[in-house]
Amino acid sequence: MHTPPSRPGKRLLALFLVLLVTTSCFALLGLRWFVSRDVHALASPQEPEPPLDLSSADGVHLGVALIPPSTPLSQGRTHEWRAAPLVPSQHRLVYGLGESLADSLSDEHHAYGHKMRFRALGPNRFTYHAPPGCQEDMRCIYNELMRSNAEPVRVLGTRFVQHIRERNLDPIEAAELIVTFVQHIHYEEPADQPFGILPPALVPSEDRGDCDSKAVLAVMLLRQAGIDAAILYSDPLSHAAVGIALPVRGPPFRLGSRVYRYAELTTEGWPLGMIPPQHDKPHLWKVLPPPELSDETG
Repeated sequence: MHTPPSRPGKRLLALFLVLLVTTSCFALLGLRWFVSRDVHALASPQEPEPPLDLSSADGVHLGVALIPPSTPLSQGRTHEWRAAPLVPSQHRLVYGLGESLADSLSDEHHAYGHKMRFRALGPNRFTYHAPPGCQEDMRCIYNELMRSNAEPVRVLGTRFVQHIRERNLDPIEAAELIVTFVQHIHYEEPADQPFGILPPALVPSEDRGDCDSKAVLAVMLLRQAGIDAAILYSDPLSHAAVGIALPVRGPPFRLGSRVYRYAELTTEGWPLGMIPPQHDKPHLWKVLPPPELSDETG
């Protein structure tokens, strides 16, 4: 019986697939360091919230993205990260979702899992009824998350786009800004979620996500900033990353006439184009086409 590949680190036991997990993108967890970035009680519920000071001697503040806009600032989370190639290198941004919106996105994701007959079988093991086009990988799941989370991620992406324009960053600098932001988000396998994936809008609001949860978010932000990006997927290596169509050093990954370079998301400060040694096997990776290219690339 032919056994097609599954998603990285959470192999599938679908109606037409019988797969087991060997490793996960947990492999790089020991290389990164963690910083608590919670924002709590920035203002008393009984008092008007003070205006946010965007000036900082230690870096630059990209502003606030609260969705909906009526969301209290106290529900936001402050992200602080370093993009070493940029000057200044230190960056901050506040992002938060209203409770009802966060619950709605989570509920929609669970409803989609129910529709796909998702069933957890244990740590990193589950079954689901693979729809057409998803028998070999998780592209349909990723694309559905991009669709259902488009608006809250777009609002977040607006903060990056505005900053990129104001600072006149070139495409490589813009990619550094976005990739380092996603890299700094705490690595955590979302075992409480269907398919082991946290919806991309919840990744920065909850400050957690594993390799492919973070990859979906990164691709959405990069593409909003005008950078051609796609998810890189390796079933044999049990890992996911992002491909960027930029002239940085590193092995090429091809999708038709498009050429992508590797961007690691699980380790803070990992350089664009460089593949971690344990994953440096380019022939074991493939590029998953973004939604608008799925039909023409298969």
